[in-house]
Amino acid sequence: MKGHRQRALAALALIVALGVPAGADDLADTRAELAARMFRAFLSADVDLDKKAIDNRLVIVFLYNENRQRATSLASNFLGQAKDGGTIHGFPLAVEYSSDISLAAYKSRVPAGIFLAQPVPAQTLRSIARYGIEHHVIVYSPFEGDVERGVLGGIAVEAQVRPYVNWATLSASNINLKELFFKVTKVFR
Repeated sequence: MKGHRQRALAALALIVALGVPAGADDLADTRAELAARMFRAFLSADVDLDKKAIDNRLVIVFLYNENRQRATSLASNFLGQAKDGGTIHGFPLAVEYSSDISLAAYKSRVPAGIFLAQPVPAQTLRSIARYGIEHHVIVYSPFEGDVERGVLGGIAVEAQVRPYVNWATLSASNINLKELFFKVTKVFR
């Protein structure tokens, strides 16, 4: 019960800090909005991110099931934090939206990162996580339980909100994150 209470208090503090109206749809929306803002730091921590540029841009895919508007809203949160004109490591960001959970358009044109804008069924989640492993891509989900189910990254909402990494997926992906990033990150092993 104590852990549940701490998470509830952290969630309440998060809602207040973000200025979310009292009638906010649900905590998942609030988590997703915060996670979109934190996604930038996650991508920046990728030591090999510069090698993932396509035509001198970093392609970031916001993957959704049926609600493109939700994906564009989260992408806006992601881009809204840009102090340097929408770049990471000096590369301009190219945000794309896709509802194709097979990621067929990204078989040869591999993005630098994938943000799950909506929850997906377990089998689909495993498929997307596998794509990330095979293509060395950070797959990032704001939804509770997704990191434990194999997604490389997300957020942990506890006494404080911080990045969350699945160690097995990170290792299998051959993605190297900066050592300093792990000082503030929760790791699922």
